[in-house]
Amino acid sequence: MADWLVRTEGGERDVPAFSFLLVQPAAVRLQLLAIVDAVRTTGPDRWNDTTSYDSMRGVCANSTRLAIDTARCTNRLYLRRQREHRRVVIVDGGAKQNSTTLPDSFYDELAALAATAERDPPPFATADDFARIALDQMGDQ
Repeated sequence: MADWLVRTEGGERDVPAFSFLLVQPAAVRLQLLAIVDAVRTTGPDRWNDTTSYDSMRGVCANSTRLAIDTARCTNRLYLRRQREHRRVVIVDGGAKQNSTTLPDSFYDELAALAATAERDPPPFATADDFARIALDQMGDQ
């Protein structure tokens, strides 16, 4: 099972990875979620495609990233593996133009968000969080 991390700012709850996926083309969403499911099912140590799934380093050393490339950009989901709880936490998503790098500040913020998964209790999304975000998204259309 995968859990989705919630970020709370100013009393407002957001599920960063879900909000990211909602604005992506359907093919990108489906492919990223299929990789999450495949890695979760097979286990990270048995997944050999480091192009689509790879451990991160530096301040994000406790996280992994899923990536799929399109013609112009790389779409990513960031995960935190909690082996002791036998779960995958979906932390956030993002896209970057091909052949570019993200600033260190992005990774600092990602590491801080991912670390909140270690709280007791962890800040995981509820069905209400997903429904509110999806309904807000529908209202914007």
